[in-house]
Amino acid sequence: MKTLTLSGWTQPADALSRIVPDSVHFDYSDYASPEESFEGLKPFADIERVVAWSLGGQLALRAIAAGVLKPKKLVLIAAPFQFVSEFGMDDFTFNQFRTNYANDAARSKTRFHGLIAKGDKHHRDVVTLLGHHPEVENTARWLPWLDDLSRFSVENLNVSAIPEPLIIHGENDVIVPVEQSEMLVKHLGCGILEKWKECGHAPHLHDTDTFRARISECL
Repeated sequence: MKTLTLSGWTQPADALSRIVPDSVHFDYSDYASPEESFEGLKPFADIERVVAWSLGGQLALRAIAAGVLKPKKLVLIAAPFQFVSEFGMDDFTFNQFRTNYANDAARSKTRFHGLIAKGDKHHRDVVTLLGHHPEVENTARWLPWLDDLSRFSVENLNVSAIPEPLIIHGENDVIVPVEQSEMLVKHLGCGILEKWKECGHAPHLHDTDTFRARISECL
């Protein structure tokens, strides 16, 4: 049985396919917005399992709420509830990050890996395992997604069609603080939230064996 994976912002589209057995991936950055990507997701409408990381997790929630995806099983990894918020990135930091990426994508992509791994007990290993989307330096491809992320809140979704998710979130995540997943569970009215200690924004790379085992149990 296939699993659809949706990866994080500027990360390889197949980043989770390498960790989640028997999976297919979708490169949402081929589209200019979440709404436009829904057309590309339509062939996956009947796929029963979705595993999604970070921005990919928020996209999964939006696609399910829109009736585009209809999975029975959902695993979210550090998915933003409201990226720019009181329990997220503040406006000043976001604007600074956006400006840095727009002006020097090559340098920003390396620094972003440092942020993904920051606070992780296995920082060096996580950085080594992280990859880049082949068009990570194409800011025209990625800035619209970053701007959409800064504006959107899951609070605006009708979540009645979203299945109870397993949510895995690192307690030391500096990109999407774990409070975001707590807000998500509250908004959904359901969800199993696992907070991984000494883990940053990439739980699937923090402890790959445990992650694979947990996903296998859930799916």
